[in-house]
Amino acid sequence: SYLDFFCNYYVAEKVSADRKILYNHMDYAYSETQGWPCPRLERRSFEACDYIVSVAEPARNTLASYYPEYASKMRVIHNRISPETIRALSREDGYQDDFSGIRLATVARLGEEKGVLLAIDACRLLLDRGLNVRWYLIGGGPLAEELKRRAKEQGMADAFVLLGEQANPYPYMAGCDIYVQPSLTEAHCIAVEEALALWRPVVVTDIPSFQRQIAEGQTGIRVPVTPIGVADGIERLYDSPELRGYLSDQLLGIETRNHEELAKFYELIEA
Repeated sequence: SYLDFFCNYYVAEKVSADRKILYNHMDYAYSETQGWPCPRLERRSFEACDYIVSVAEPARNTLASYYPEYASKMRVIHNRISPETIRALSREDGYQDDFSGIRLATVARLGEEKGVLLAIDACRLLLDRGLNVRWYLIGGGPLAEELKRRAKEQGMADAFVLLGEQANPYPYMAGCDIYVQPSLTEAHCIAVEEALALWRPVVVTDIPSFQRQIAEGQTGIRVPVTPIGVADGIERLYDSPELRGYLSDQLLGIETRNHEELAKFYELIEA
């Protein structure tokens, strides 16, 4: 079950199983600032489970700092994807406009934690610098209307485009020139893994999870968690087709890590 405060409690207390594995997809410290966790219930479910799997080392370490008595049950298994499936789906129709500049894409829930407000400010900076970019956001969420309003008020509705939720986001990811994930917090970002599987040059914020997920200058670019930082990272790739090509070429060698993570999961089940 997933550590989202409901299904893990159900699995721990209502389900009969030989092995119970809880999953943690979040930065527990950040979640605490949002008033999400319930430590009393967490301890009850942790006591009843066999393993607590976090999807990234920083997420595991933070959780262990809150619940050191259960640290021996904690494991790290990074999120897994199917590159072959993603690439097949990416060949379907995507962008319908005739834009000829540099396309930026972000796939995310349109919530504050995903850095989408930071993104619109970064886009404004890029346009003010004279860069010919168009930034596409794929996803829905509570900030959708605010983002549309701000884009219109700033005269950039054509440059900061909300495509809404898409059943298949992969053609948009594959068709962009630069993939951007400006998150304020993540555990292990699946969207970034998908962008890497599509060999896209990526710009991500320099938060703990991305420090593990992205090798700076090798599999992507990490930037400060500010509008200027994000804009500077994008401009760096905008100005250098050679660097974009280099990053894409580097991604050809990371295929095996999904198989390795799946093997870890089977080990827990079969142990």
